[in-house]
Amino acid sequence: MALKYNEYLLLELFNSEPILIDKEAEIYKYKMQDPLGLEIAFSFSAYDQYATIRLDHKQLQNPLYDIEIHNVEEIRVENAKLLIIKQKNKEAVIEVKVTPNFMIDLCI
Repeated sequence: MALKYNEYLLLELFNSEPILIDKEAEIYKYKMQDPLGLEIAFSFSAYDQYATIRLDHKQLQNPLYDIEIHNVEEIRVENAKLLIIKQKNKEAVIEVKVTPNFMIDLCI
């Protein structure tokens, strides 16, 4: 079973084309940077059903936030938010807002 996502809504949210990491595993990566130097990177594998979110700052050596989520069924974009949906509960386990600032909300 493949992970469901809408590439056009992701393109609209991140304002850029994804970086293709692995064509066979369908691994894509999106990046966005804010004026304060924060960078959010979101990648996922449609075939292996996982997603990663990483929040970095240009002046820090280590990431502020780095998580990998397995058994992802769907990636949704609603109201300028990225929603990661897991298989078990069919509800978002993580919400990522990109405007006006980056915000990562765990919905556990």
